[in-house]
Amino acid sequence: MGSTMDDVVHDNVDDDGLEDMIRDVGVESFAEAHGYGSMSSDAKTSSYPGSTNFTRLSTVLRLMNLKAINGWIDKSFTKLLQLLRDMLP
Repeated sequence: MGSTMDDVVHDNVDDDGLEDMIRDVGVESFAEAHGYGSMSSDAKTSSYPGSTNFTRLSTVLRLMNLKAINGWIDKSFTKLLQLLRDMLP
């Protein structure tokens, strides 16, 4: 049985797999990657004030995962992001 959109939206932030990705790549390689400081900060910063479910990084990872799984083209994905920007605080 596949995940529903409701499952994806309500997943716990701890399930974003970031720690697994860092371990797979290697801590040293990950630290050397461009943007590590930004990603590290985004992993600790909530998506928006008052949000307790998602960090900035987990939000981006979840959205990119949905885009890839569903084969969304850039144009439709951009429209989704614009809608979310207008909908969310």
